[in-house]
Amino acid sequence: MGDWLQIHDWLHENVTSLLDSALHGSPLDAYSGGLATVLATGLTCVSVLGIFMLGLGVILWVEPKIWARMMDRRGRITDWRSLWVGEQGVTAGEWWNKVPYGLGRPIGALNKWLNKVMGNSSKHPSVERVNNRSWHGAWWALPGFVQTIADGAKFLTKEHMPPTKADRTIYELSPFLIISSTVLIIGFMPFSSGIYAINPDLSVLFALAIFGIAPLGVFFAGWSSNNKYTLIGGIRSAAQLTAYEIPLLITVLGVCIVSGSFNFIEVVNFQHSSGAWNFFLLPLGFGLFIITMIAEVERIPFDMPEAEAELVEGWWTEY
Repeated sequence: MGDWLQIHDWLHENVTSLLDSALHGSPLDAYSGGLATVLATGLTCVSVLGIFMLGLGVILWVEPKIWARMMDRRGRITDWRSLWVGEQGVTAGEWWNKVPYGLGRPIGALNKWLNKVMGNSSKHPSVERVNNRSWHGAWWALPGFVQTIADGAKFLTKEHMPPTKADRTIYELSPFLIISSTVLIIGFMPFSSGIYAINPDLSVLFALAIFGIAPLGVFFAGWSSNNKYTLIGGIRSAAQLTAYEIPLLITVLGVCIVSGSFNFIEVVNFQHSSGAWNFFLLPLGFGLFIITMIAEVERIPFDMPEAEAELVEGWWTEY
């Protein structure tokens, strides 16, 4: 079987063995090899996507809480403390002092520093709970994490109300165009040895080409909504996404030149053989890449296309 991290080969071997025994002597016996390949490939894609979505869920759980502290908002700041408070509003107090051998004291110092620097007033500290909403789930299941899933489920079950005079076809397809361009790029990303969906020779160029599809979806979403504010937001957002793709392209090409390949896996292998991450070889390029990606996802301070005071979430207004 080889390295167990070769998840596709491992799945293919086990699925083939299972189908051979299950279909032996049946009319489908001759097709067991093809069926095993299809099933193994599908299971590989599902596994990789599941790992990615789980990591994304954790990011969605942590990220808004950190920004909530920085922006001094009460509603989302039930973050670090939501891991350790009890039911019915009964808090654990200074729980870090109860950890054996003083191992919790650094966490207590960090918590107090966060309250001092980014918290609310001393009367209403930022770790205060809000309407008992922060505790959903057992301690081993990341308390508060289920709230993120509940928010997503509520969003998916809301009534769909497209604008009356919108271009319905483009209005419905634009979000799929944006999301599918992101999901397609995941297929090129090697999460580990053998954990990837596809490996073309020029996978970096393929990913950059797919990455350029999203601005089109953003523009069409703003235009098809038949709302001038949404159209302005779509134009501004598409312009920003397109503009910052140029420095993104430059930084990625720098990595490809140093690595000597336009293939993601060969770039990773170069880092392994050279004994140094490309971050250390191209520190300025890494900094530019981080700034570019923050601008691409339109986060502070590059959130002007979605300026809430002016455009009410930009091209998202009618969605």
